[in-house]
Amino acid sequence: MELYKNIIGSSVLCALLLLDAVPSASAHSVDMTLSEGIRMALENNYSIEESEADLDNAYWQLREARRNGGPTLKWSASANRVGGKAYDSASYDNEFSNKLSASMPLYTGGKLENSIKSAKFGLSGAELTLERTKQNVRNTVTQDYYNILRYRSQVEVYQESVKNLQAHLDNVKAKFRAGTVPQTDILSSEVSLAEKKQTLVTTINDYHVAIATFNNDVGLPTETQTEARDQLEYERYEMELPECLEYALLHRPDLFQKEYNLRQQKASMEAEKSGYRPTVDASVSRSFAGDGPFKTNIDTSDTWAAGITANWNIFDSQVTQAKVKQKKSSVRYAEAELNDKLANVKLDVHTAYLNLRAAEENIKTMGEALEKAKEDYRIEVVRYTAGVGTNLEVMDAQDNLVTAKGDYISALYNYNVSRANLDKAMGIPVDLDVTPYREAIMKDKEKGE
Repeated sequence: MELYKNIIGSSVLCALLLLDAVPSASAHSVDMTLSEGIRMALENNYSIEESEADLDNAYWQLREARRNGGPTLKWSASANRVGGKAYDSASYDNEFSNKLSASMPLYTGGKLENSIKSAKFGLSGAELTLERTKQNVRNTVTQDYYNILRYRSQVEVYQESVKNLQAHLDNVKAKFRAGTVPQTDILSSEVSLAEKKQTLVTTINDYHVAIATFNNDVGLPTETQTEARDQLEYERYEMELPECLEYALLHRPDLFQKEYNLRQQKASMEAEKSGYRPTVDASVSRSFAGDGPFKTNIDTSDTWAAGITANWNIFDSQVTQAKVKQKKSSVRYAEAELNDKLANVKLDVHTAYLNLRAAEENIKTMGEALEKAKEDYRIEVVRYTAGVGTNLEVMDAQDNLVTAKGDYISALYNYNVSRANLDKAMGIPVDLDVTPYREAIMKDKEKGE
């Protein structure tokens, strides 16, 4: 008897310790729907900030590539103390020289054009990556939110179970005092109550951990007492697998990002091939010198020139060839990445859809099992109260009821999580419509690019 009292005492102590660990009433408290949590995460998530920084970098890379085709203006100056036979007849000891030069590329062998094209593809890829990052964040927050709902529902189940077991224990004690049941019924009832109390403590802790995880992902302080306003519900998903697959192939931003990456690598390879070709630049320069800054009284240094310069690296020890080969390897790698992504997109959709339908079937099955468990528990309580049933039968019925409720909650949770995963697998948009990007790729393919 003392052993069972110690078990119950330990459960109560754990519960008190848990309550001490829970944030106090003075902590900030918010009520939040799933859509509000997603919106907050999209504003605060660090992974989105990282993708935005990558997008900004891609934008300035494009600006750099475009500006490389424009004119450049340079000024150089020098100041020297001069002497020697060449200057014996000169009337100055100081020489200040200045040179202004302007140049502009006329032909780069394709390097400029392909560098711009590569940077454009890189910018489009960065935009698509940002959209995919937002979709991933939405999925993470959605799962966090459903996790809160799951543990909250389970807490309610175990609270009800503890309440029922306590009422049953009181009933058993009354019957024991009346001499109609043995003491072992009290002992077994106390053990069952202690076990459920311990499970309740663990589940409450899981509930608070789920809240802290959600808070972290949406940008709230982890100690915030977030109350989820939604409930775990079932809503029929109407699309069939072929429709889901077709949608994903037309809308997954990371799939099209791989397409743009392949085109970017091809453009970079063509830019490297410019090393096989000549380059032509237009230039103009003006030089002057004097015995003082910006003076022009040294006639021998007063010159100007305007014209065109052509350069052709006829032999470079096959350096250009090596660079082109490197880029060909990058193109081959990008092609493999694209094919791998295509296969993974199909697998993602197929897996998420099958999980969704399995969870949907489980909701129906677990719902029926729950109703039977409720009825069985009711009957066993009545039979025990009437003196025709055993305490073990009541305990078994109670355990079955708790299990059935937990299974039904898990089925609802799995269904909603699978639905969120299917949305992610299909590429349901957050902010960006990928249609223009897809159409641009199709036009390139029609041109044979």
